[in-house]
Amino acid sequence: MKLSIPCAVLLLGAVSVSLAAGMDPLSKVNRLPPSLEQKAQDLRADLEHKGYEVARGYWALWSEDDCKYPIRTLGNCYGNNPSAPYALAFLPHWKDEFADQSLHHALTEARRGMSANYRLGEREALVVLAELPPAARYFGIQTNVFTRETSLNPADPIYQSVSDPLLRGILFGTSPNPSRMMMVASIGNSTNNVVIQGQSEAVWGQQRFFVITSDAGMADAMTEALEKAGVDKDHVFTEPVSRDLVRLGYDPAADDLITYIRYALPDDPEQGDQWRKQLPLTVLRVRGEGGPLDPFPIPEYMNKEGNVNYDETQLEGDLKAIRDAVRQYWNPSCNPAEEQTCPPAVSLFSATRVLDLLGQHCLGHPDKDRGPMNCVGDSQDADYQLSQSLHIDNGEVIAVVGTLGTETGNATYTSLSVNRFPLLMGVESIDDDKLKGSAVQFTGVVPDPSKFYVYYLARDCSGLSPWCFEIPRQLVPQGETIKVIQRNYVNPGSTVGPDPTKVLNPVTIVLDGRHRPTVPPVTSRASR
Repeated sequence: MKLSIPCAVLLLGAVSVSLAAGMDPLSKVNRLPPSLEQKAQDLRADLEHKGYEVARGYWALWSEDDCKYPIRTLGNCYGNNPSAPYALAFLPHWKDEFADQSLHHALTEARRGMSANYRLGEREALVVLAELPPAARYFGIQTNVFTRETSLNPADPIYQSVSDPLLRGILFGTSPNPSRMMMVASIGNSTNNVVIQGQSEAVWGQQRFFVITSDAGMADAMTEALEKAGVDKDHVFTEPVSRDLVRLGYDPAADDLITYIRYALPDDPEQGDQWRKQLPLTVLRVRGEGGPLDPFPIPEYMNKEGNVNYDETQLEGDLKAIRDAVRQYWNPSCNPAEEQTCPPAVSLFSATRVLDLLGQHCLGHPDKDRGPMNCVGDSQDADYQLSQSLHIDNGEVIAVVGTLGTETGNATYTSLSVNRFPLLMGVESIDDDKLKGSAVQFTGVVPDPSKFYVYYLARDCSGLSPWCFEIPRQLVPQGETIKVIQRNYVNPGSTVGPDPTKVLNPVTIVLDGRHRPTVPPVTSRASR
């Protein structure tokens, strides 16, 4: 059989990729498309030829199933978002890099000689090569400072303002190494699907490349090497790690970092699961020696002020009306003018505003009196609201009443997560597609109930379906409390979450589930 020259070239190319990949055992951990694996091999060969030291890592999923590791070593699970698993980068250690064994299981298990937390040198870059997932509501990649060698600052204004000792312990606690505090703090803006679309004109299913470094010269060198490997420079995105914010180096006193991806609510869940199963990503650690440094300055966060499509403060009266309608439905003797006659209602609070959850602030920039503080994986991509601790073991039904950001136009997606507390472990996410339409049961109370939701959380959802999540003891054991967290992700038309001053905080209402209404709300019956 004869092969044409083009076919022979293609066949030889495929064979060469297969042979090269076969010599690299980590190429089998994350199966890349042949064209992407070829770029990874070409990039590595070119960089090593130029004198750089190169080591390959891998990616793995991290979900609530992995919470057993940080709960065992730290006592909490970082406030994970249960709407989707994370993808976490795992890196080999340099020979001169300190590896803190006390943090070995602070996230999860890793392959021998690898860890998810790493130190970054001044002449080092991480290069991520990725085939991005199928279309979804959200994709983002970001680096956090994970822990820092430091001690408690009792003068921190947030430390002084937080009265809940359990929450204070999470925000200001040490790592498994008592000389280091947990930080989990962003260092700048994430690179999300909107940012990728804006620079490269396409996102989903595309090959894109990410460089994480403290040095502009290294960023340029990595981009040039990627171009040589056949990559369009517009497909390369740089995350700057400023040495004025992050303590660089490989010694025990240096900060350690983590890099992770969030991919949520794919348009086709089966295709999304297939991408997660395959994880067609790889990561290279690259470092050089000598030459002048060109350090990045501290990046500025995108300004959220005024970043809404609809000012929800206009709906404050309507939110109160629905809140009171729910309370009167469950307790007809409730008179909102006499608060003591009604089931207790408490607003969630904006974690951004009340706890100042902004990574650079948690790291002490620009106010040296702030921090160190655990920022529990903050991101400018979202706005967060947090509830008080809620009991559910004595027949309580928790009603959560709020504005639905996807319907007010202020969120690409909205979710309510149920979190075990004080483990701060997300166990269930109720996304906007489940919240949508839930306030229709109170039609007639407000002009447009579609902008609101009324959703119940309870041990027993009898008579409350479909707008209720039943919390089994396998998820939240007897005796534990829960916290509800609302997240509004990426205001449409922008690259970040909505302005928290223009978004209403939801309300939780503690209802007596032993005495449930037996008929629909009078408002919905009247509308039929």
